[in-house]
Amino acid sequence: MSYPYNRHIPFGKRSRRYRKQAYIEIKNKIRRHAPVLGGLFTTHDFMHGKNGWIDGFFLGRKAPIFYNFVLDTTRNMYKERVRELAFDRSYEIVPDCEFGIFDAMVTDSETGMWTTTPADPMHFTQFGGLSRDEWVEQQIPIIANERVVQVFEEWTLHNDYGYGVGLHATIDVPYLTIEAVNDFIPRFMEFKAVFHSRVALTYSHDEIERWGIESNAIVDPDKWQE
Repeated sequence: MSYPYNRHIPFGKRSRRYRKQAYIEIKNKIRRHAPVLGGLFTTHDFMHGKNGWIDGFFLGRKAPIFYNFVLDTTRNMYKERVRELAFDRSYEIVPDCEFGIFDAMVTDSETGMWTTTPADPMHFTQFGGLSRDEWVEQQIPIIANERVVQVFEEWTLHNDYGYGVGLHATIDVPYLTIEAVNDFIPRFMEFKAVFHSRVALTYSHDEIERWGIESNAIVDPDKWQE
């Protein structure tokens, strides 16, 4: 986005002029990206049909309200929670004793700048000779198949955002396709309230296609076809 703003001032406490200008900017982006995204939202995340998460914006029913959203699938949230549990278990076995990035920093004699050389990962007998990261990756299928982690469809509103109303949502779809996002928006707008499903969801390791940490390419929808 091209706007300067102090993120520590909540959007609702900003001047009406500022909120109106921000609303118009988002409205124009949604209109410009409508041929690709359908006219309900805008995002700078490239949507390839198998996204686990995206962020973006859509308009409220009345100006100058718009929503600044982060949207996850329940599968992506499950992956994150399983990975977190694997790390937690690793620290129960071996406390945090690895060097951090700042521990290896030294001053360059020529430039005077601080530099660092990545250290080789430590390996532990408690992990069968593996590094912590290697052990965590080994544990992920085991924990997933234990089904001790539960996730839910849910969303929360956050009025401390400096640009729009914050919305964090997790929805039960395999991937965040354009169609899935367009289906979610009217569903949210019907109530516009905090929601937490009572249905707990779990997945086996084989039910999730990709277990790596997901990142999205930042590409304006106008350029997706180039």
